[in-house]
Amino acid sequence: MNCFLIAADRGAARVQALAKHAQGLGYTVSYVADVAALHRDRTFAKARTPLVLMPEEAGAAPGAVAEAAIQLARAEQGRAFVVHVAAALAPDLYKALVRSQSGEWIGWDNAAGELREVTRTLGATEPAESNARIVSFLPSKGGVGNTTLTVETGMRLSSRRKQPLRVALLDLNLQGGTLADALDIEPRFDIAEIAAQPERLDEQLVDVFTSRHTPRLDVFACPPRRIAFDDVPPAILFTFIDTIARRYEAILIDLPKAWVPWIDNILQGSDAVVLSGGATVPALRALTQSLAHLDTLEIPADRLAVAVNACDVDLLGRIAHRDQIERPLSGRSVFCLRRDGATANAALDAGRSLLEMAPNARLTRDLGRVAEWCGTAAKLA
Repeated sequence: MNCFLIAADRGAARVQALAKHAQGLGYTVSYVADVAALHRDRTFAKARTPLVLMPEEAGAAPGAVAEAAIQLARAEQGRAFVVHVAAALAPDLYKALVRSQSGEWIGWDNAAGELREVTRTLGATEPAESNARIVSFLPSKGGVGNTTLTVETGMRLSSRRKQPLRVALLDLNLQGGTLADALDIEPRFDIAEIAAQPERLDEQLVDVFTSRHTPRLDVFACPPRRIAFDDVPPAILFTFIDTIARRYEAILIDLPKAWVPWIDNILQGSDAVVLSGGATVPALRALTQSLAHLDTLEIPADRLAVAVNACDVDLLGRIAHRDQIERPLSGRSVFCLRRDGATANAALDAGRSLLEMAPNARLTRDLGRVAEWCGTAAKLA
């Protein structure tokens, strides 16, 4: 088995350690200085499913090696397999690498174990399963029903009649999320445990962290404990998402209101984003401010929707003042959700979804339209 290690400095300690890991897996390792040299190498041209390791070396421009790895994986799709090695990788770059079906990213901290897992799949005759699509739900302010949107969308996608999906709900409200409470399940995702010992994150630990709600819907939510956002390295979150993405077809992320830098990375790497807010004047102002920030992230219009919760209705049950709500949100995909506190609170008190408790309620149908948009925008077949 042939392995080609692309490194300008083959004597670097990390590069040498990486070569030893590959040799320990039975690979014959050849060093090449760059991608151009790889293409000139006759052994590479003749090799059957060669492994190409592209470590990020000191002094490299951020993302440059990852971009090169993506291009190489696309060019060699089905013939070679490219592994990018770096401490962290932006979600959009990781997704592009994986979707090439000929690439993967592993971290330096557990390079030996992760490389072993990656190379184990190379012996399969079928390509690795596609990565999960990610839909992120971002609240423009507190108390706007963001968790309800996440839960109801997950219930819809995992229980639809045609092609129900394997769905994970990930609650990143690390300081007091309510997603587990909304479904009356035990939260088991102890992020503090892997923040202190990231090397412990493996498939077995993911099983421990999983709270099963239905055969097709799992929940990852933190148990109540005080933890500062700064105590959780972003690389841990991204690695965890990457790990569970191999198990599911869709991951729905309930984001916190408090802004931290890694939220922008998650939003940019999402296949669809739903911004939630309220119908009052101050709430609409918060919505427009959040939209202005999302515009700076250059999220495509067809991947972004706005859900306006607790909208008043007239005597006929229609959304009241719809024009006033949609005017400041013009040009966006806008969903107005009717105010129905009694039905929503009854579902919360029972620890059940609205889809289960009140499938025919107008609010439930409103939420169903949001779920349908998510399925279309994220290209969930």
